[in-house]
Amino acid sequence: MKKLFIFVVLIIPAILLGQNYNYGIGVILGSPTGLSGKLILARHSAIAVHAGWSIIGDKGLHITGDHQFLFPGAIKRDDGTPNKDVVPYLGIGGRFRFKESEGDTDFHLGVRIGGGIEYFVVQFGFFFELYPVVDVVPETGFDFEGGIGARFYF
Repeated sequence: MKKLFIFVVLIIPAILLGQNYNYGIGVILGSPTGLSGKLILARHSAIAVHAGWSIIGDKGLHITGDHQFLFPGAIKRDDGTPNKDVVPYLGIGGRFRFKESEGDTDFHLGVRIGGGIEYFVVQFGFFFELYPVVDVVPETGFDFEGGIGARFYF
C-alpha cells in the first residue's frame, strides 16, 4: 500500500506538469449558472460549452456551445511584449433553453455571437464573457447571456 501511495504522490504530479492543459472544466455564474467546459483545439481555436440554470430573467435550463476564436498575445504588457496569460476571444454558437411557463415546457433555440476574455494562472483559467442571443425557435427574440467563471485545466 505504501508503494502505491508513493507512486501516486510522485508520478501523478509529474504527469500533470508535463501536460498541455487543453481540457478545462469549471463553473460559470451568470446566465446560465452551472458547469462550464472548454477544449482548446489549437493555438487560435477552442470549443466551449455551458450547462446550467438561468436565475436571471426567464428561468430555465440552458445548454450552450460555441466555437471560440482565440487571440493569444493580443494584449501587450507595459514593456510592449505580448501577454500570453490574458487571451481575448470571439465566439459563435448556439443555445438550447427549456423553460417552464404556466405549466407548459417551452423549447427555445438561438444563435449566440459574442466574446470574452480569459486569464490563465498555471492550471486555472478565469473568464468573463458576454453573448447576445437571437432566438429563432419558436419565435424570433433577443436576449443577452454571459457571466464570470473559472476552469481547472488538465
